[in-house]
Amino acid sequence: MTSEERLHRLERIARLMVRVGLRARRHSREQDDKIDIIIDAQIKNEERFAKLANNHAELAQTQGDKINIMIASQIRSDERFAKLADNHAELTRTQAQQSDKISILIAAQTKNEERFAKMAEAHIELAQAQAHTDRRLDALIDIIREGRNGKPDS
Repeated sequence: MTSEERLHRLERIARLMVRVGLRARRHSREQDDKIDIIIDAQIKNEERFAKLANNHAELAQTQGDKINIMIASQIRSDERFAKLADNHAELTRTQAQQSDKISILIAAQTKNEERFAKMAEAHIELAQAQAHTDRRLDALIDIIREGRNGKPDS
C-alpha cells in the first residue's frame, strides 16, 4: 500500500469517525432533548401532584369541618329530643293529674245536682206546706172573725 492509499484510507476512516461522531452527537442531542422533555413532564407532574395533594388536604379539612358541624348539629338535635321527651312525660303526668281533678269535679257536680234536686223537692214540699198552712190560717182567721161578728167579746 502506497502512502497515498494509506492517506486515502486514513481520510476515509477519519470521515467514518467524523460521521459516527456526528451521528453520536446528533443522537446524544436527540436524547438530551428527550430527557429534557421527560424532565419537564416530570416537573409538571410533580406540580400537579402537589396541587392535588393540597386540594386533597383542603378537601379533607373541609369535609372534616362539615362532619364536625354535622356532629354538633346532631348533638343539639339529640338534646332537643331529650328535652321534648321530658316535656312530653311532664305533660302526660300533668294530663293524668288534670284528668283526676276533672273526675273529682264531675263527682262533686253530680253530688251538687243531687242536692239541688233534693232541695227543689224540699222547696216544693215547703211551698205546699206553706200553702196548706196559709189555707188553715185563713180558715182560722175566718173562724175568729165569725166568732167576733156573731158574738160580742165579754
